[in-house]
This record gives sequence, C-alpha cells and structure tokens, in this order.
Amino acid sequence: MGTKSYTATEFNQWQPVLDPVNGVVQQEPRVFAHDAVSIVVGAVNLENAGGYTDLTNAGTGYAIGAGVATTVSPVKGTGLTVEILSVNAGVITSFKVDDAGSGYSVGDVITISTGGANATFTITSVDIPNTQKRGCCIYVGDISGGSTLNVTMESGNEAVFTGLTAGSFLPVLVKSVNVGEEPAGPTTTTAASLLALY
Repeated sequence: MGTKSYTATEFNQWQPVLDPVNGVVQQEPRVFAHDAVSIVVGAVNLENAGGYTDLTNAGTGYAIGAGVATTVSPVKGTGLTVEILSVNAGVITSFKVDDAGSGYSVGDVITISTGGANATFTITSVDIPNTQKRGCCIYVGDISGGSTLNVTMESGNEAVFTGLTAGSFLPVLVKSVNVGEEPAGPTTTTAASLLALY
C-alpha cells in the first residue's frame, strides 16, 4: 500500500493570531463547558484597569463616599455607581466603579452626578469577564423581545446574529455582547437570558 503525500494547498492556510494551545489544558479544544455565567449586556468590565479610563474631568464639590450615582447622555445605560476614594478640596483624585450597571457602550462619557459637579470618565471596555485572550460561547435563553445578538468576536470584529431561537447555543468565541444602535435598530441586541459558556 502506497503512502499519500499532501501539499500545502490541501490545508486551510489561515492561522489565527493566538497563543499556542498544545500543552495548555484550558486552551485546548473542548466539547463541554466547565462554567456558565450570566451576561449583563453593556456592563462595564471591571477587569483590566476597570473597563474605564481615569477621570477626564475631576470636577468640584465632591466628598469621599460609596454608591455615588452617575449619568450618561444621551441616556442609555443605567445603574453604574462609583466609590470616590479620595478628594482634594472637593476635586476627585481617585475613584473606582462599585456597580458595573448595564446598557453601556465603549466610548460612553459618564458623569459622576451626585455630590458634586462635572466629574467625567470614559468607558473603555464592556467585555465579558475572563475573555482577555479567549472568547466564550453563548447560550440564548429568551427571544420574547427579539432574536438578534450583536457581539464582538474574539478576533475583535463585530458580528450580528439574527433569527436566534430560545434554548440555542452559539458555537462561536465572543468577547462582548453589545447594546447596538440607539434607538433600537436592526443591530441592537434583543435576545435575553444570555449565558457565557467557558
């Protein structure tokens, strides 16, 4: 029996720019997920420098405190609160996000709206936690409000999945589920009860 030789053109030439998987158990191909975590669409990523930049404006009239409310204009996201860690004569010198909220997008400028005036910072990440190098698969639990999902893939490219069914799995590697256009449009995420599968 002879042996067959293979040429390079018989194989997929695309090579992803990722760390090697050989010998790294958590990166090797897997059939089953080992964890499932609820996805809050548009929640600020509290990993990797907090998902927000330093203050772009330190404001005036603030005091140290937790659970300080914020606003964004135009109104989209809700529930993001901060803890003011230090001030100098009412000017914020350090803070951190207490509650990641929901419905925010990268680039949103947030105003710390309680206790002072004009302090702002910018959201830099709404990535799903633990997707710095590897994305996660998605389970779709509810489509009663619509069957569209706007995501950022592991590659960094945005993709819109439509016609989803409740109880389905998307076997793709995703870094974030995005709010999409405002007001609601064809690329707005409408599917709900989403789980990240790792």
